[in-house]
This record gives sequence, C-alpha cells and structure tokens, in this order.
Amino acid sequence: MNDNRCKGMRGLRVALVVLGLAGGGCDPTALGDVTVTMSGGDGTQRGLPDTVFEDGWSIQFTKYLVSLGDVTVTSASGEVQRSPRHVLVDVQKGDVPLTELRGLSAGRWDVGFHVSPPTEGTELADGQVSPEDLARMRERGFSYWVEGRAVKAGAGVLTFQMGFPVDVRMVDCINGVDGTQGIIVPESSTARAEVTIHAEHMFYDRLGTHQGVKLRFDAIAATASPEGLIVPEGLSSQQLTDLRDREGQELRDAKGQPVVYLPGAHDVRTLQEFVTQSIVDQAHLNGGGVCTVAK
Repeated sequence: MNDNRCKGMRGLRVALVVLGLAGGGCDPTALGDVTVTMSGGDGTQRGLPDTVFEDGWSIQFTKYLVSLGDVTVTSASGEVQRSPRHVLVDVQKGDVPLTELRGLSAGRWDVGFHVSPPTEGTELADGQVSPEDLARMRERGFSYWVEGRAVKAGAGVLTFQMGFPVDVRMVDCINGVDGTQGIIVPESSTARAEVTIHAEHMFYDRLGTHQGVKLRFDAIAATASPEGLIVPEGLSSQQLTDLRDREGQELRDAKGQPVVYLPGAHDVRTLQEFVTQSIVDQAHLNGGGVCTVAK
C-alpha cells in the first residue's frame, strides 16, 4: 500500500474511532506470548531443614503431586485468554511446563488458575505421575498428595503419605518478581509466568497471615501409626483444642508450654482441616507473589 493511500486509511480510521466504529487498519496490534510453568522450588525438591522448624524436625519429600489447570489471563480491557488444560504433576521432580498462551495483546494481564482434584480429562505429566496416583486422588477428591519422610534427633524417622482436598480458584495474583499486578506481555516476545508452590505452608501454626507463623511438625508426628506412618486419617483424629503427643499426653513444646494452633477466622477443628486450609493459598505467582482465593 502506497504512503498516500495508507495516510487516507489512517484518516478514515480516526473518523471511525470517533464514531465508535473502527475496525482494522494499517497499524497492527502489538502481540506477545505467555508460557506458564509450575515449580516447587527448593522446598519440594530439596526439602525443609530442621533449622526452619520450631520443634527440630526436618522434611524430605519424595513425591509432591499437584492437580491444577484452567490458567486464565485477563487484560485491563477485559479480554480473556484461557487454557482449558488440567494436569497432574509432581513438582518434587523439578519444574514442569503447564501451557502456552499465544497472540496476546502486549501490555499488563491479570493471572489466575484453578487448583482442583483430577477429573476424567486431567492429563498426567510425562513419566512423573502413575495412573494409581491419579486414581487415588480422583477417588478421594485430593488436589495435593505428598509423600516423604521426617527426621528429628532423638525421635527417629517417620514417613508420611498425606492428601488434601483443596478446590479453589486463585485470581488477581501479584508478581513475585517485582510486586506488581499480574504480568507484562512484551511486544513480539514471551512473558514467563510460574506457579510456585510453597511447601512450608503445610507446617504453619496459624491461619490467615504469612506474618509471625512458626513451622511445626510435632502435632503431625503424634498421629503416626506404630509403624511410623502418617496418613490423612491420623491428622483427622488430632483435635486442635486438645492436641496430644504420641503417648496421649498434652502436646507441649521444648519449653514445656502447650502447643497452640491459631485458626484465625476459619472454622477448622482437626489438624487435617487446619493443614488443608493452610495450603489453600500455597500456590503463588513467580516466587512469592500472593494470589487471592476465590472459591
């Protein structure tokens, strides 16, 4: 198209904009792409050392399964791009690609995703998750399933196999890289969004805040079977208002004080319910970016 003709088209487009009728023109919309991955970081891959626990335990995960999908990005103008893909991955084995969204208008986009139990359409990450794990999580409504071992000097080694029935949509995520809202899609390039799982949430001793929490495991350890195995049914037997140690006595810390879990505004009564609520918001954006929980 010659220069004069293009100038004429631009003039026509301006007139149409004034009338609210503008369509395509000579200047194409700047576009970019988004790639989305999931990571458990050092917490799921290398474990949590005894130095971060109030009661001296250390944790090593051998399996950390997360069921997640429906990644959605929304522009400031209300444009929505969504990936219907739902996957079950093991972030203990490393970072996992989730999906790609292509042809987005360059600019800022909000990010959201859905943590929910597997369905018939859930995909398995290649070589990471067994059909047996998928079947168990579908049957019991778990969106998280974790396995591993816990070690404490003088207390020995325990193993755990714990599942949690979380079903929430995470929206309005803050970017953990720079503290801004969502992500910036660059023109003719690719933005990277990482769903980052914070495994330490599982061991928080208070709900409703990330400030002032302490990581504890004694209450969880007390539910272990005689063979040293911790399972969801054991967590359900531990009442928050009457925490007990493995001998059935009142659970106390190293200073002899009763161990207390603070539920905040949440109506939770067992340790299983408490931990499930604690990990509801453990999926962040790009490291430490907190998302809003929308059920």
